[in-house]
Amino acid sequence: MASRRAKKRADVGIEIGDWTIQGLLARAKILGQGPAVECDGWCCRHGVHASLSERDRIMEHADRIKAVMDDTQTTDDSKWFEKQLAEDDDFPGGLCVGTDTYKNKCVFLNRDARCVLQELEVELDLPEGEHLKPLYCFLFPITTWAGRVEFDDMNDGARPCCTLAADGATPALEALEFEFKMILGEGGYQELREAVKNGVRG
Repeated sequence: MASRRAKKRADVGIEIGDWTIQGLLARAKILGQGPAVECDGWCCRHGVHASLSERDRIMEHADRIKAVMDDTQTTDDSKWFEKQLAEDDDFPGGLCVGTDTYKNKCVFLNRDARCVLQELEVELDLPEGEHLKPLYCFLFPITTWAGRVEFDDMNDGARPCCTLAADGATPALEALEFEFKMILGEGGYQELREAVKNGVRG
């Protein structure tokens, strides 16, 4: 599971709407060119925590999901999620559930390390703003914790796309634009860019 561990709060953070963005993340650079370019699905292999509504949405489309799975995955949907719920106040109702693993990778990753939920999502007529793929899958290596938006260091140093470096190739604000916008919206993202540009210290 993506770690979402509590971290030492070395910075106060930059306030954008209801969120506090970790100053380190806002001003950091990514070692590689960004997840969209270099991602090999490594961080997804362990699965992720999903809200109960996200789990239920996935199960509603179980037949469609099974149809796009390959022989490295299991179509036994009783094995898609862990049996025990976890308590986490960042999820609605304070509960979440982990996606399970099969053959040493998340049940939803195919042989090409691509998420079948994300691939199928474009074919489904989902309401605006609703996704088949869980939120924290989309966000990694960004995570949230008690109103804060932070860098999840689970794979820091293991993969260029998930490693922060002073001499990195791409500012995190650019490499992770999609992820920031999912949390902050377009307006909040532009506000954050302006704050960093103007030297606001978090």
